[in-house]
Amino acid sequence: MAAAAALCFVTLLAFCFIAPVALMLGYYYGSPELVVVGSGCSRLVETNSFFVEDIEARMEGGSPENGLVFYGLTAAPPLAVPAAWSEARCAIVPANSHREWAYFLNRGSEIEVAYSVRSETESPHPICMIIARGKKNFMQWTDKPSANNTTLLWHLVRGNGTIKQTINLSSEYYIALENLNNQDITVVLEFRIKTLFYNTTAADYACSPSNSLCTYKLPFLGRNVVVLSSGPKEGLNSDDQYLNLSYGPRWIVYLIGLAMLAVALLILYEIVSILFAPRHGDSGGGAGSTRAPLLSPASKEEDSESLGSSYDSASHDGDGEDDDDVEEGGGRGGGGEGRHLCVVCCDARRDCFFLPCGHSATCHSCGTRVAEEDGSCPLCRRKLRKVRRIFTV
Repeated sequence: MAAAAALCFVTLLAFCFIAPVALMLGYYYGSPELVVVGSGCSRLVETNSFFVEDIEARMEGGSPENGLVFYGLTAAPPLAVPAAWSEARCAIVPANSHREWAYFLNRGSEIEVAYSVRSETESPHPICMIIARGKKNFMQWTDKPSANNTTLLWHLVRGNGTIKQTINLSSEYYIALENLNNQDITVVLEFRIKTLFYNTTAADYACSPSNSLCTYKLPFLGRNVVVLSSGPKEGLNSDDQYLNLSYGPRWIVYLIGLAMLAVALLILYEIVSILFAPRHGDSGGGAGSTRAPLLSPASKEEDSESLGSSYDSASHDGDGEDDDDVEEGGGRGGGGEGRHLCVVCCDARRDCFFLPCGHSATCHSCGTRVAEEDGSCPLCRRKLRKVRRIFTV
């Protein structure tokens, strides 16, 4: 039982060490986070500096002229710089396919899209235009373009027109066109965007991830943040741009945490061991307990002068029925006949006891063999010194 409990404890301790490290490595050193940083982006990135030591940023494609800057600040800046720009796009939407454009827009922004659908022949189906928040909702719409429950705006367009959408939550937004016809269709678009930028004039770190790897060190205690900002580009724009963000873990925090967890588990294991440890010799004063020692605690330490030795006898004036009285006094037994039998051979009566524990569990023949071969009491496993016989007269 003790070995099984120790094995369970070691297994739990190993799991508590391995699981947090595996989760940490999977989160921080797995695939870097890919974020949208298109034209007019002003994106706030916050993380816990207690667990994160640094933030690294590298441009995924793009050109050095995209204007993206990686700012580091000691506190979250105010979202208070208004900006407005327009982008012109001429998109060829393939047959039975879609085209999309991704932007990161802060709350309070407004999108206005002017469109002009051009086709050499009359298309049987109109073009579907949507605005979806987040990549998850956008992917759900691509699986079922006719559904509008995952989009902020779902509109069928023909000819010329304009749609508008107000942004109430800072997030990534996808503007997409779906062509359900069997021929390619050309759509001329103009995006007019009004948004708010973060004020980065108080930044203590600035780097262009388009030119090199940017690394911003976070203090151990503090609320430092990162702002990814790119200025708006007027006119015809290129495709969407993305940035790789990765986080460096603060290893000392995890090592100290794991050490504290190990100490707490050790203390818990000791408490459980004390509470559930077997109690030897706990007879409770009731009759019939086979673990009750024959000798009192005071006489357990006695050796040659122990009570009930082979040179002592219990004098009785009765006949054979007195054997039961001896067994009741020696074995504390008050039950059936089986309680007075030897626990080894289960045939002869118990007529001896062990020193120094005082337990009476076997006949003298079996007790002598146990002392010679095993050397420990069959009840409490205490090392035996002598076997004393109980005589009845």
